[in-house]
Amino acid sequence: MDDNLKELLAQKKAHLKEKQKSAEIQRYKDHFMKNIEQFSQKYRYADEVETRKIETFLSKLNFVRPGQLAIQEVCPYPHGNVYLCFLMGTDALFEIYIFGKYSDIMSDHDAWEVFSPYLLLVDEDFIHYTYINDNGEVMESQVS
Repeated sequence: MDDNLKELLAQKKAHLKEKQKSAEIQRYKDHFMKNIEQFSQKYRYADEVETRKIETFLSKLNFVRPGQLAIQEVCPYPHGNVYLCFLMGTDALFEIYIFGKYSDIMSDHDAWEVFSPYLLLVDEDFIHYTYINDNGEVMESQVS
């Protein structure tokens, strides 16, 4: 009986933790909608397929420390649409990927950096990316 209760308690804790994380994600999304001018006209959130592609892309990058990328080669690239990835912050932020035009995301940079000093913009080709560090330096590169 004890093992059954422990298992049930573990399941309830896991369920509660997942519920809290979902609520936190929703709070961030609500904040973005309210505080970024014309958010719904400029941006959307990545769907499940896009999220898997982004996570695969992130696994190919060379992180020196959490949030900090080691850029091997600078490769300027004409950006179109990109996915915004937060590289620091709460666990919930790591699960929010915002899709929009590169120029719109860069013009709203002040709104994003409040949540994460390190940002990654992944081009929709999943090859090129832009990394913005905590000093606001913009570096463009690509995965090989």
